[in-house]
Amino acid sequence: MIANGPESQPIAALATGSGSAAVAVIRLSGQNCHQLLLPCLNWRGGWQPRQLRLALVSDPRSGEHIDDAMVVLFVGPRSFTGEDSAEIHCHGGPYVVRRLLELLYRLGFRAAEPGEFTRRAFLNGKLDLTAAEGIKALVEAQSHQQWVAARHLTDGKLKAAIEDLRRILVEALAYLAAQIDFPDEGDTAHVDLEPVRQRVSEAAIAINGLIGSYDDGRVASQGLSVALFGAPNAGKSTLMNALLGRERAIVTPIAGTTRDYIEEACLIDGRLIRLIDMAGVRDATDPVEALGVEKARELAREADIVLFLAASDLAVSPEIQIANWISELNPKSYLQIATKSDLASPTWAIRTRWLSISCQATTGLDQLRKALADQVDRHIGNLAAEQAFVTSARQHHALRNALEGLQKFNDGDAAGAYVEMLAFELQESVKALRGIVGEIDTEDVLDKVFSQFCVGK
Repeated sequence: MIANGPESQPIAALATGSGSAAVAVIRLSGQNCHQLLLPCLNWRGGWQPRQLRLALVSDPRSGEHIDDAMVVLFVGPRSFTGEDSAEIHCHGGPYVVRRLLELLYRLGFRAAEPGEFTRRAFLNGKLDLTAAEGIKALVEAQSHQQWVAARHLTDGKLKAAIEDLRRILVEALAYLAAQIDFPDEGDTAHVDLEPVRQRVSEAAIAINGLIGSYDDGRVASQGLSVALFGAPNAGKSTLMNALLGRERAIVTPIAGTTRDYIEEACLIDGRLIRLIDMAGVRDATDPVEALGVEKARELAREADIVLFLAASDLAVSPEIQIANWISELNPKSYLQIATKSDLASPTWAIRTRWLSISCQATTGLDQLRKALADQVDRHIGNLAAEQAFVTSARQHHALRNALEGLQKFNDGDAAGAYVEMLAFELQESVKALRGIVGEIDTEDVLDKVFSQFCVGK
């Protein structure tokens, strides 16, 4: 449990959205939560823990009746936060909510910080850090793919995989500890390192598998990044506006209008896509435009899929230019898009693998949307239902650190390093794995994770 201090003080916050609604939910948690709340409640038939019951909520100082609400009390540790907590289901008018919160703050509650309820649940051992990240993802999910990624975390699949890895490495450490602690004992003086090597190899294979799942898991949780790449006036900004369904990027006939990149998320056939409009690629003499061109190349290398755009009214085939770009950028996946098909039907677009579109005539856009949706489905299809996968850069970085420790173990083993040094590298790997579920995360890491939550969660 949390020790006495700011993180055990009773907190209150609106858990539902702001604005008018039929019902609003105010969440409460912390030390003396019930003692502070009960004087405000006139129960119809008394109360029992974990039962939602009607109560009249009044100001105990003035006796003024504020609202008729449904109230439920939870006694710690059998609560979401692990503390005494409560929920007030009141009428959702802004005035009623404001009056109730003002009353609670006056009685000794303080306003909850973003993510503070979930943070308390984590600190009280009610959930691990991956599950906390999953709760945030569930709250923010806009698409099926994000729901898949969030449920994966809240269901504990990643945590279970990390625990299995830790078990394997702890078993390996046990072999090494025997030789370190009892070097002169007859039955440990010549401990065979082969069982240790086998376990390290098993763990390395599993960690590599999790690291390899990151691209697919990231698409599931964060969306498919789509780079719109091409020469100036290829129609990148126009296409972005068409896919977004609104005027987001400035479109002019002047080449080089886009200098910096613009990134916007949208749903295409229910899939989350992140569109990136960038500067047109050419040999720029203007230093600002040149920086934009270099940034465009960098973003294209990092994107999940690159759309190579070329205007259909080009007199000369862009095939050589596109081939050079593909060779230079080495994209993970790409499509060749012939834009402005309402202006021309070039032979180079007809005889080769180009998807012809016109944002003005809205032709070819449905095929492009389907192609992008198929790309998302391909990533999601790689995520087996019962197999753990990685969804965040934090998790990915920790796994790479764990793998680095195993590689250092192998290097030290090959070089004949002392057993103490080998054990140290394995301990570093275990430490990195523990960080994924939050057992040894530093305060600044926790602050970063939970500050991204909404208030009331």
